[in-house]
Amino acid sequence: MGKVKKINIVFTIICLFVCFSNAKIFYTNGYSEEKKVALTFDDGPGKSTKRVLEILKEKDVKATFFMLGIRVKNDTEIAKKVIADGHEIGSHTYEHVNFYSYKFDDKISKMEREILQAKKIIKDKLGVDTYLMRFPYGYSKPVGLEVAQKQGYYVINWSFGMDWKNVSTQEMHIRYKQAIKNGAIFLMHDLPKNDKVLSFLGDFIDEVRAEGYEIVTVSELLKLKKLK
Repeated sequence: MGKVKKINIVFTIICLFVCFSNAKIFYTNGYSEEKKVALTFDDGPGKSTKRVLEILKEKDVKATFFMLGIRVKNDTEIAKKVIADGHEIGSHTYEHVNFYSYKFDDKISKMEREILQAKKIIKDKLGVDTYLMRFPYGYSKPVGLEVAQKQGYYVINWSFGMDWKNVSTQEMHIRYKQAIKNGAIFLMHDLPKNDKVLSFLGDFIDEVRAEGYEIVTVSELLKLKKLK
């Protein structure tokens, strides 16, 4: 092999390494120049998932569900229904550990176990090889992003969400509507605690569309494909 060819190969490898290591893997919103938004649902599958699916089906909308591994294990059938309806599945780790407050020495290995255990359960039960994830409580410290990237994940947070807060349904509806913008990623939950947002979800979808926005999945919004 000639010297020039060897140099070109080495240069290509270095470029690939740099490109991968600098690849963006953490997102809170999509592209500001596109009138698209995404609806995301955390913590399920849960008792509200069926109602969420009914509303989304009625409005012909596809959303992204960040599921907990332990809930997929315990409520596989409703998780399968999410897939059957054409929605996107992401990981929300296995047991919803708050890594902001986790103080034990095994924090990194605990993250790895939470990610890998959820990935295995979702793959085994649903046949989905996830590559999108959201840490519980939106954990986004560099160590978490590094662990997630090593396991082949993009980490997706949100541009707006408040369905767990103690405000009136009317105020919550107004706040969600005010947060509509290009590339918005809306955080919601498919557990009973999101009863308020469920009460106006259908109207909110209509309002988003009335303002000229398309509602898409997270991977479509961000134009993402598997890291590895």
